Amino acid sequence: MLKNVFASLLLLSPFFTHADWYQAEGSAPLSLGTETARQQALEQALSDALLQSGASLNTMQSATNGTYGGQQLDISAQGELMDYLIIDERKKQGRLWLTVRADIWPGERRQEQCAGRYRPGLALTAITLRHPEQGSTGQIYELGAAISSRLSSMLTPAVNITSSTGQPLDTDTALPRDAGLRKGSDVLTSRRQARLLLSGSIEDISIEDGHWTKWTFSDIPREFRMRIVLEDSLTGDVLLQRDYQTRSSWDYKKHDKVNVHQQSFWHSAYGQAVNQLLQNVSRDLVKAQACIKAVGNIMQQSDDGILMDLGRREGIQTGDKFTLMHRRQLTPGYYSESTSGATFVVQQSHAGYSILVPAGQEAKITPVTPGDRLVQLW
Repeated sequence: MLKNVFASLLLLSPFFTHADWYQAEGSAPLSLGTETARQQALEQALSDALLQSGASLNTMQSATNGTYGGQQLDISAQGELMDYLIIDERKKQGRLWLTVRADIWPGERRQEQCAGRYRPGLALTAITLRHPEQGSTGQIYELGAAISSRLSSMLTPAVNITSSTGQPLDTDTALPRDAGLRKGSDVLTSRRQARLLLSGSIEDISIEDGHWTKWTFSDIPREFRMRIVLEDSLTGDVLLQRDYQTRSSWDYKKHDKVNVHQQSFWHSAYGQAVNQLLQNVSRDLVKAQACIKAVGNIMQQSDDGILMDLGRREGIQTGDKFTLMHRRQLTPGYYSESTSGATFVVQQSHAGYSILVPAGQEAKITPVTPGDRLVQLW
């Protein structure tokens, strides 16, 4: 199936003079079955190779009746896969590992990437177990906390995580916005510089039960399914809402107590499968927030310029240009917004704030009032 998908890409570029080789590695738990594990590992390796070449793609695992059904790939590539070669295949710690060399043609249909440097603040809420009783096998009730910590570490190099709350945020149904918008978003935005809200829940960690002989002589598969929601607290838009699923063998005895915060767990077959899934989550989250325009709140206006609550921490630099947006509250939760033609430029950029000055005559005569915002121009 995967070969056919990429073969269609080959037909798109029949004329070429050269291509580049990229090497990548993929793995999958053997508990899925050898053929399914090989398919999943190959998809992962080819996806990574395409990303190395400058491709942009979405990956979503699917499952039917608890059985892995492959990944759905939505590829918007700067390069096209012409051919690939599996140069190494090995089995280790209950996983099948493939090393692949992919022949990727750069192509002529390069898509423009987001040029902005904006790094919106993100608040990561606690990830919870939807069915805590499923954690009884292994006593892994702390799995949500461990995953929150691990996901935060993965995101930190590319995402501006400003806070991690100790508990999930409840939905405020009284707000006249989408039901998914979390309660307290305005507080998070103003006090923690967190524009984005990331929440999640572990939907399924069920495990097959059986007689002690099965636990002794067979691999016991365990499910893992997690739902992730990324929201923009300024607009109420859901930027990413997706289920991720994997399945792997549980390398422990039936009554073992497992510490999910220790590296030994993450080195197990199940831990590695979950870790690989979190890498896919991290990649999707980075992409989902990459093209957001910076929106700053005006804190004060004086003879020195306009004081905005975004600075170097959010990627704002001297010379960046913003346009003025008038914002009026009609009634709690409802706003009227209108964009003016006035343009302002960042004169000074500090860690947590910036100072902007008018970039033209219109900006000099345009009144600025409390509640107005500045929207970055690309």
